[in-house]
Amino acid sequence: MPFLTREAIQMRFKKRIDDIENGYRQNVGITGPSGVGKTRLLCEFFQSISRSPKLLPVYVKAETIDGRQLTQQWIGAVLSAVLLDRTLNIPKTLNGLLREAEMIIPQTVAAVKHLQKLIRQEKNSLAVKELLMLSGTLARETGKKVVLMIDEFQALEKLPGTDPFVLLGKQMMLDKDVLYVVTSSAIDRAREIFRDKLSLLFGNFEVLALAPFGFMEMDQYLATRMPTHRWPLELKRFLFHMTDGEPNYLDFLVHRLESHEVREFPQAVCTAELLDVFCQELFDRRGRLALLFERQLEQCAHLAKNSGPYVRAILALSHGRHKLIPIAAFIEETVAETKKILKRLVQSGLVVKSGSFFQVPDFLFRFWLREVYLKRQGLFVPEERILRKHLFDEMNRILDLCTRITEEDLGNRVEALLKEFRNDTVEVDQRRIQCPQFSETVVLRHLPHSMFSILGRGPRGRWLFYLSSEWITESEIEMVVADAQHLRKIQRKVLISLGGMDQNAKLIAQEAKMQLWDLRDLNCLLDLYDLPKIILDPRKGIHEFQGNHEPLVGSVAQDVPALESR
Repeated sequence: MPFLTREAIQMRFKKRIDDIENGYRQNVGITGPSGVGKTRLLCEFFQSISRSPKLLPVYVKAETIDGRQLTQQWIGAVLSAVLLDRTLNIPKTLNGLLREAEMIIPQTVAAVKHLQKLIRQEKNSLAVKELLMLSGTLARETGKKVVLMIDEFQALEKLPGTDPFVLLGKQMMLDKDVLYVVTSSAIDRAREIFRDKLSLLFGNFEVLALAPFGFMEMDQYLATRMPTHRWPLELKRFLFHMTDGEPNYLDFLVHRLESHEVREFPQAVCTAELLDVFCQELFDRRGRLALLFERQLEQCAHLAKNSGPYVRAILALSHGRHKLIPIAAFIEETVAETKKILKRLVQSGLVVKSGSFFQVPDFLFRFWLREVYLKRQGLFVPEERILRKHLFDEMNRILDLCTRITEEDLGNRVEALLKEFRNDTVEVDQRRIQCPQFSETVVLRHLPHSMFSILGRGPRGRWLFYLSSEWITESEIEMVVADAQHLRKIQRKVLISLGGMDQNAKLIAQEAKMQLWDLRDLNCLLDLYDLPKIILDPRKGIHEFQGNHEPLVGSVAQDVPALESR
């Protein structure tokens, strides 16, 4: 996978393999929204080590029908591990696997048979404990290091008996020859499990955040996938704005675009052609994006017998109602009932809570809800051509906006955001950010190195913001600290480094008690306030990755820094 974030995580995989072969183990967790490529990364990792004489990879797909099927998948994965380097004709039934594996790993097979006996006796807790011990048994019997990969590991909750994650944590401590690599699309739930259930793994679990493509990664993806298509910069900005770099969405749209015509020599992508592709995917009932979003919305039907208020709550969020009272007014429910509805939606993963805000995090899904689903629901006659034209025109308007806002001064964009603050508290990457209401915002001065400052005045005091779109070094940050000392009675100082900064500069800023925002933080705030995200021209030299970032170690290791701020 030739993209920067993925390559960095693969390098981290390789390092962890080298570590366990040398007697040191650090388990790995990968979190990220559905569709960003976690399963693909695991499969590539599995293939890369499957022929190693020192390793036995075991891949468990945890998202199954129920706990019974999950148990069978787990047993099958363990038994298949020893057969993979001997034959590709691996038996497709558990009985067949047991017969084939018994001559090779009799102790592990005996453990499996004992596990099956416990299941028949309905001794669920003992059976789960035995299941979690299989990898350690396999490692001891073969004398190899086992790499146990659990895809969507939060689904282990389906296993019967008492809390399986507490048992898993205890077993991880014992299995020194088993490297655990787990993934999860339920990011908040995964963090909760790491923090509360696997606390016995102090300092021994590294969490890597896999985000959608950044703008430059998307650019590389398009160049690799479509070598005969030339993308004007404004169309790439529009594509990134609409998809937010989600690999699945890009794949659907690019596949549709490729099917329009076979090109033998490079040609520019036509604006009308790209907008028509979006219309086909979002509006036509057989469009894959339309079908995907229909299925997402159908999840509301499983939350309650009367799913109407849940659907209306999601529609309210797509229309920019992000706080409890405006949402309650939109769906015509009491505040108490709206709280319950939002809580269920957050638990289901359809909605995320960020401080005092609620949000549907997927921009394209929000756009489809607002511009396709709701307008189709309000149609009084079976004539949809006018809706399709409206969709085309709306995307044309967004394309024009994406083209125009790139020419605006970044200071105006940030100032517009500050004017939206209403004493809110939001959460970005597990950090709480205060957004005080300002009665006045003023661009104070432009400093060297394309940097300028904005002063915000309000009831909570004076806040000073510094903004730079270029890479910040020690000399630049010292200039900023010196400039800030000229102003008195500053309640808080915020440095917004859109182009990134080196480690020494970061330490100096933190010592000066500056709050640090990067491009990702700023774009999260812009999205929460329904303002267009900032997409920097890659020709300005955004630093995606500087040096070898080794995560800090704690009860749960810190997320790998975004290799490209978004």
